[in-house]
Amino acid sequence: MPLSSDWLREYVMSMGIDAEIVEVGKASTVKEAAEALGCSRRQIVKSIVLVAGDEPVVAIVDGASSVDLERVSSILGIPVRIAGKDEVLRLTGFRAGGVPPIGHTCKIILDERVLEMERVYGGGGDEGHLLHIRSRDIVRECTAVARIRK
Repeated sequence: MPLSSDWLREYVMSMGIDAEIVEVGKASTVKEAAEALGCSRRQIVKSIVLVAGDEPVVAIVDGASSVDLERVSSILGIPVRIAGKDEVLRLTGFRAGGVPPIGHTCKIILDERVLEMERVYGGGGDEGHLLHIRSRDIVRECTAVARIRK
């Protein structure tokens, strides 16, 4: 059974993170999330699951940006690729479209543009929910392996 917004809600509470789970209907893409919330794409963060060798890595970027796979490969020292939908579930416990920016034990790559917004919305555990969180809490929570800026 995949992890969900219920798991994420409990995680946020148990860790004392200043965040809330927002119900949005369906928001598995940045466009759907921004439309549901009436906000800009930059206020949405994407948690993109990558595979580096045979290890998962989560890249967190703002909704108007994309992941530079060559740059991530250079940082990690090995080739990386974007995980397929089935791999996302197997590697994170979450379905693609609902992967949150926190709660992971794998390596994290964070684009510093995420920090330009005080609060952001990220995956809320499933397609029907988003996590509203302070961007600095994402950094505090995940202890990013690398912070990059284009």
